[in-house]
Amino acid sequence: MHGTWWPDLPPELLREVSSRLHVGADFIRFHAVCKPWRDSHGPSTTTGTCQLLPWLLAPSKKSGDSVNFRCVFSNTSYVTPPAISDGSGTGMNWVASADGTAVRYFIAFDPHGLTLHDPLAGGPPTHLPDENVHRRLEENPTGIIHSDGAVLLFSKHDSFDTSTAEFRAALLRPGDTEWTFIHRTLESPSDGEFCVAYHNGKIHVTVEDSLWHVVSVTGESTAATNNDDLQVPRPRSMPRQCDSYLYERSYVLESRGELLWVSVHILMHYPDKGKNGVNDLVDALSMSMHTLEEVTKEPEKLSWTRKDGRSLEDRVLFLGWPNSFALDASHLGMSGGFAYFLYYDDQGGRRLHERHGVFRHNLIDNTTEFLKWLPQGWDKEMCVWLLPQLTIAPVNQGPATTSRSNNTCAGVLMPNLPLSAKSSWLQHLFSMFSGRLFGGKVMY
Repeated sequence: MHGTWWPDLPPELLREVSSRLHVGADFIRFHAVCKPWRDSHGPSTTTGTCQLLPWLLAPSKKSGDSVNFRCVFSNTSYVTPPAISDGSGTGMNWVASADGTAVRYFIAFDPHGLTLHDPLAGGPPTHLPDENVHRRLEENPTGIIHSDGAVLLFSKHDSFDTSTAEFRAALLRPGDTEWTFIHRTLESPSDGEFCVAYHNGKIHVTVEDSLWHVVSVTGESTAATNNDDLQVPRPRSMPRQCDSYLYERSYVLESRGELLWVSVHILMHYPDKGKNGVNDLVDALSMSMHTLEEVTKEPEKLSWTRKDGRSLEDRVLFLGWPNSFALDASHLGMSGGFAYFLYYDDQGGRRLHERHGVFRHNLIDNTTEFLKWLPQGWDKEMCVWLLPQLTIAPVNQGPATTSRSNNTCAGVLMPNLPLSAKSSWLQHLFSMFSGRLFGGKVMY
């Protein structure tokens, strides 16, 4: 569209256009061209009219010299250096917001104590009360920042015989000046089964595939005792080995006030009789969903109740680690009733190296679809999903000494042009979209 046509469009139409842009590059192009829409927002304000599609954050490595992001919906990658690259502390231990809108990593040995760092925006770190949190949680803790501002850090360490595990957590609620520490010895879950949530004043943690442990955190004490702990058994409606299914992954998330437990299962006999392709893999995968409910007639007080996938037909689930979240499908311009997750394929141990990819599960008919394999280096099947937030910032103006000092300046790079492309061709192409093109040049 010609650039001079934008001022003639009504504001409600411009807002409608912007709300349909869900890929970051498309939003930036619209922001650069549409001055009337851009001027309708104050400086450095966040707009709620557009929701970008989530990105994946690669697993962190202590020795890593970069932070890698990837949007599987647009095949776009982004690499940024870590805010601190001297290898201090425990490495990049991710602390993600429960709704996916932010991700931080914390450094325990910072000169100022326990701090949270933003790997994207940078800026000053967020300082938290220290109280020897790292020593009490031991190595490689991670965490979640909840919508009410509560910060939950936790870790799991298997015993030597792997039959039990030490679960350690530190909770800092809004208004607290001290951490509440939790330490429990539990039956050891596998890495894929292990997940943690803070919901309604309680910490919920998987013990193993048949049991949840619920820790009540009340009062102002700095240590949560196990007097009021609850154990919630696995629901009978979940697929079991007697149904020829193996329990593979657990994800837990809050959505519209409910605590949801999403489980991934795979047929016991995959791969079998030469059926080891990706089509056979998706046929072998299954998913079940349950919601936590209070019960008055049972001794357990809490129980997992089967969740009908049709009740989620207006939502999209993004399942990862340490957080998972659900979004309104209409805000993303996507169909609802789907869950996106990562899974691996080693063809039953026949592949030398595992491949990790993104899969989409239909919550309505319980079928799975393969989307794409991830690049080399993405060697974990439970990554962080990050929901980018849009911020409208002032656009730099051109020099005051030039005749176009009051106009917005922008540069556009077009890779992979044909060898026959000429500068005059570029100028003609972009003049169709903007009446204020200052030049175009082909560079070899």
